[in-house]
Amino acid sequence: MAHFYGTTTGNRIAELVVWEYNVPRAIMGIFVGAGLAIGGAVMQSLMRNPLADPYTTGVASGASFGAALMIMLGISIIPVGSNYNLSVTLNAIILSLVPTIAIVLISKRKSITPTTMILAGVAIMYVFRASTSLMTMLADPEAVEQLYIWNVGSLGPASWDNVWVVVGMTTVCAVLLQLMSRSISIMTSGDRSATSMGIRVKAVRAVALFIVAAMTATMVGFTGTIGFMGLVAPHVARMLVGSNARYLIPCSAAVGALLLIGADCIAKVLIGIPVGVVTAVVGGPIFIVLLIKGAKKVWY
Repeated sequence: MAHFYGTTTGNRIAELVVWEYNVPRAIMGIFVGAGLAIGGAVMQSLMRNPLADPYTTGVASGASFGAALMIMLGISIIPVGSNYNLSVTLNAIILSLVPTIAIVLISKRKSITPTTMILAGVAIMYVFRASTSLMTMLADPEAVEQLYIWNVGSLGPASWDNVWVVVGMTTVCAVLLQLMSRSISIMTSGDRSATSMGIRVKAVRAVALFIVAAMTATMVGFTGTIGFMGLVAPHVARMLVGSNARYLIPCSAAVGALLLIGADCIAKVLIGIPVGVVTAVVGGPIFIVLLIKGAKKVWY
């Protein structure tokens, strides 16, 4: 509240722990959770597949490969001087967009279906994973440990210097996807039905995929890969508001933000491990229960 009114508390410990560490971390958690959930909801609708998520197009594997280039080989795609963390982040963002661009180019072929696009994403993912694994085998143990921690995903790197990049990108992409929500909802009925209703299916899918990829790439670049948020949150939101993207996108954002903040509280306060571990351990069983109890009601 002191900072809200333009003053300071005078308490150095409070300034450091609350204002410099926890507030940026909380803001990052809200927007990363919301962004991953929105990406998952849009991907599931576009691909008509309950197992799709923001990482389906290979964003995570591309980001991991980009981070490995800097961590293990010291290769920076965009030279930024001695700023090591910025080099890792930029590498992750740039390389994470490569699989999506490839899939968008592939999708221009007339015979490509959403299922084929998912399979293409899986194929590209394995190529990047194999390349990362090869570098891991040749790297020193310290670099391998550093890459592993990055891959797990954490909100710890959040600071006032980088949180606004994620906030800005997530906000812009969420607004754009919300504006496209009518077209996204119509596309859940199938490409033929959407085309008959005047929707340019390939254009909408390509634009939406790129928006989701850009948003996810930015978040992954700063936090690493936080799993299951893009799967669990949209399914919870579908049970609350249905599959109409006009309501599903904002509801998914709210659910994702709450889930990630809650998981980070558990990870940081009670256990002291990266939040990506908590979301994977807790999210897996929850996702199975949601599929068993709610899949037929929501998807069929």
